Amino acid sequence: MAAPPIFYFARMLPAYRHAVMERLNERLDGRLVVVYGQPPAGNPVLSKEVEGSFRRVVRRNLWFRDTTLHAQYFKDVFSTFGDPAVVIAEESPRSITLPWLLRYARHRGAARVLWGMFFSMKRSLEKPNLFDRYRLTMARNVEACICYSRLTRDHLAQAVPEERLFLAQNTLDTDTLFALRRTLEAEGRDAVRRRLGLDADRPVYVYMAQLIADKGPRALLDIFARLRRDGPATLFVIGGGPQEAPMKRQAERLGLKDIYFLGAMPHFEASAPYLFAADALLMPGYVGLVINHAFAMGLPIVAPEPPEDRLFHAPEIESLVHGQNGMMPPWNDVDAFVGATRHVIAHRADFSRHAIDYAERHLTLDQMVDGMVDAIRYAEAHRP
Repeated sequence: MAAPPIFYFARMLPAYRHAVMERLNERLDGRLVVVYGQPPAGNPVLSKEVEGSFRRVVRRNLWFRDTTLHAQYFKDVFSTFGDPAVVIAEESPRSITLPWLLRYARHRGAARVLWGMFFSMKRSLEKPNLFDRYRLTMARNVEACICYSRLTRDHLAQAVPEERLFLAQNTLDTDTLFALRRTLEAEGRDAVRRRLGLDADRPVYVYMAQLIADKGPRALLDIFARLRRDGPATLFVIGGGPQEAPMKRQAERLGLKDIYFLGAMPHFEASAPYLFAADALLMPGYVGLVINHAFAMGLPIVAPEPPEDRLFHAPEIESLVHGQNGMMPPWNDVDAFVGATRHVIAHRADFSRHAIDYAERHLTLDQMVDGMVDAIRYAEAHRP
């Protein structure tokens, strides 16, 4: 008799999650069924149809109050694929159907696993509000929780027994990224720079994120203008968004040259040469998985410390070790940011080596999937 399926319910399936789902399905012997919907109009998170081994169900998402609340129908998945052993659900206070999904899963004899951040970047953990208490209550009432980071695990430990908490350090398809970096290493950094039309000795900076206000793209140009006082430098801007046109006007007003707006690069192969050739990734605003991407390519990061009143950055920020694989100057301090960047440039080889070492030891795809599989097996062994 075939083993029962494992369901994963998510609002959306971003492209960067495909490798995780593929590897997870392999580890689960083909039992995974991924249920997801499409993003709202204009949302930059990409859900794309791709070939893969895992079974998938594409749902119609219902969005209310713009994207504040979300609902997704789920019952027919149980009748189509049979009762699952485990239901994994994206942890989101925006999902008004999540509590009903978890209740229905229990009714069908499935163990429940929540996977996510379990807190908001917009608030401090020291000042919980109604949403924070709701998220802890949800975590307390499932069989297991998959944590994005050590910070997430430590936060949940105040409400959930430690044996039900599993770390699956959030990451990307680092197998592909490591392979791309090794190919470029074989070509040689000077050769890659020549291929991109770059001088061997000129500092090269990269910004890679959506061009939205919270990512700090306008501050980026003020920082670059200051860095150019030290001599010629190049800045590659990878990403698109509503701030692109204002940034171009700002660059023209400041008389800045050698800024190249490359647009969004969803495929690793396209962005890899620019990251490999660069000296530092400059992120004046909040950061997330771009840390994993940069470190896998050997690129150190400069990003600010969060403000005192909120977490600000995504959980991946804990991978940035100040003074080793990157620098974290004080919040909203351009002088300190410029100084931190100069320090990285002066010690670029050491920072790059530490970035690669950290990625290869802590940010691998297999390590993430290991944590997920451990949570699933624990939950399956403790089915209600």
